[in-house]
Amino acid sequence: MNVKFTRQRMLKARARGLKIFLSILLWAGGLVCIFPFLWMISASFKGVNDVYTFPIEWIPNNPTLAGYTHLFAGEFSFLTFYRNSVFVAAMALVGTFFSCTLAGYAYSKINFFGRDKLFLLKLSTTMIPGMVTMLPTFIIYRTLGLVNTLTALWLPLFFGGAFGVMLMRQNMISVPNELLESAKIDGAGHPRIYWSIVLPCVKPSIATLLFMYFLWTWNDYERPLLYIQSRALFTLPFAVKYFSNEQTSNVPAIMAANVVSMGVIIIMFFLCQKYFVQSVVNSGIKG
Repeated sequence: MNVKFTRQRMLKARARGLKIFLSILLWAGGLVCIFPFLWMISASFKGVNDVYTFPIEWIPNNPTLAGYTHLFAGEFSFLTFYRNSVFVAAMALVGTFFSCTLAGYAYSKINFFGRDKLFLLKLSTTMIPGMVTMLPTFIIYRTLGLVNTLTALWLPLFFGGAFGVMLMRQNMISVPNELLESAKIDGAGHPRIYWSIVLPCVKPSIATLLFMYFLWTWNDYERPLLYIQSRALFTLPFAVKYFSNEQTSNVPAIMAANVVSMGVIIIMFFLCQKYFVQSVVNSGIKG
């Protein structure tokens, strides 16, 4: 009995030691990951010359708001770029929500001819590199007169991407068909079933979908680089280059711009956080 009790204590001590080691490892990894963000915030409150001092002054000796005030000086205020990004992201999210959820509902709950083959055809488009479609897309947009307009930035996401459709289809498949059949008996059609039954069942997946597409749109640098020529139409990632040129770079202003830009991402994350956790829990239960 004593030998068995001693062995159990050793196993518990070993498990506790492993847990402590993994916790220390995770905390160390988290600190390493957060290190650049702490430097970014610190640099945004420094002068232009203080950024390059070594060792790093994590708390600036001479803090200044010059980096933030510089954002709103000049011909175009940073609020203009912020407004452009908010508009593009809002339009992209509205289109993504309706396009992906409607297509996911159709591919998962409506049994039409060639449904699975059509879905596989749409899914195969994810294997086409973006560099292949870049030039043809630019020619189409130029023909339509969309170059140097914000429409060229949100239009590709407005009609839903293949990944978003796949994500919603896979989650809507898990909604029991018995619920849909009961609704049909009560006289509900597909629009009512889609809006009142299926969408509430996949709220966590919708939150994940919108957050991912928001990140892709908010941090997009490629499309503004291709289509935007007027400085008044710059979005936040593209507007950062407004504070640098071939000779000099206003690092505090650039870091301040990044801090302000990340504010919306952090807010979005905390708004969707409970849905992320719920999505993970539901995935574990279904698995």
